[in-house]
Amino acid sequence: MFPFPNVASQRPNVGSANAFDLKSYISKLDTAFSFLTISSVFAGLTIACLLAVSFFLQGFYSFQAVLACFFLAVAVYNLNKLTDLQEDSVNVPERVRFVKRYYNYIITSVVVSFCASIVCAFLCNPYSISAVVLGFCIGALYSARLFGVRLKEIPLVKNVTVAGTCVVGAVLVPLAVHLSSLIAISLVAYFVFFTAFINTVLFDVRDLEGDQRSGTTTIPVSLGLNKTRGLLLVLNSTFVPWLLISSLQGLFHNFLTLLACTTVYGYGCILHFCKKDAKIRKTVDALVEGEWIVVALLVVLFAWPLTASVLHNDLLGPVASVFGLSL
Repeated sequence: MFPFPNVASQRPNVGSANAFDLKSYISKLDTAFSFLTISSVFAGLTIACLLAVSFFLQGFYSFQAVLACFFLAVAVYNLNKLTDLQEDSVNVPERVRFVKRYYNYIITSVVVSFCASIVCAFLCNPYSISAVVLGFCIGALYSARLFGVRLKEIPLVKNVTVAGTCVVGAVLVPLAVHLSSLIAISLVAYFVFFTAFINTVLFDVRDLEGDQRSGTTTIPVSLGLNKTRGLLLVLNSTFVPWLLISSLQGLFHNFLTLLACTTVYGYGCILHFCKKDAKIRKTVDALVEGEWIVVALLVVLFAWPLTASVLHNDLLGPVASVFGLSL
């Protein structure tokens, strides 16, 4: 009899190949995301998106201002990485390896990014340069050690400083471009400040072990996880009356449902990250900072007439003029 080939043994293992490809794909995505977070590009995108949301809430937009805040955030965050090697050796060891390997490049990125933010601010409005410089000075004071003390080592001051810097970018820069009503400016400032404040405390929760070892006194180190969770839940709950006031004032009506969803999402993040033994190494970057990238995209869709105007005037128009075209 003729021997028949074992068809089953010759059939390619499709499932195994797909599993391998999926793992490889996930690994590449993880590597790319790690680079974005370690290099501060992701943080810059987050700040830029938060600023974009602030602009749209006030009914106008400036592409140059958003770029200025993106570069400012990259400069400040990279500057902070140069001074946080001791704490990060425990909290984020891969960041320390990256900083030591590319130390000179990171210094260069701080200078280049700051200069780029100045140029973008000038193109937006010369008056907005002062807001950019103020934001960088606050960031430098936050990172540097003066008289043996760093602002980030002082409980509460650290979080207020970071949140205040975000308000500078999200409120003062827009003010140099367009003057909104006082109540709208105040509500946007409140929303940005406490959103940023809650996010900084969540990052302190992630860094709890390293901060305890290095002697850095943060809110989670001082209060513990349970009290920190309670504090953040109370602060997040203040967005409920914020939404009611905004509705009664007839403000942000196109975005109130979306902003209400961000409040609910905030509860979820606080409850998830402020529990014992929560594994939050990279998820805090993706879920907390990444939220504002998604929110900004949704705001852009909800405010399509303004978005179309921005695309025409700030992007397509200038590009067309370079080639001698008219739109």
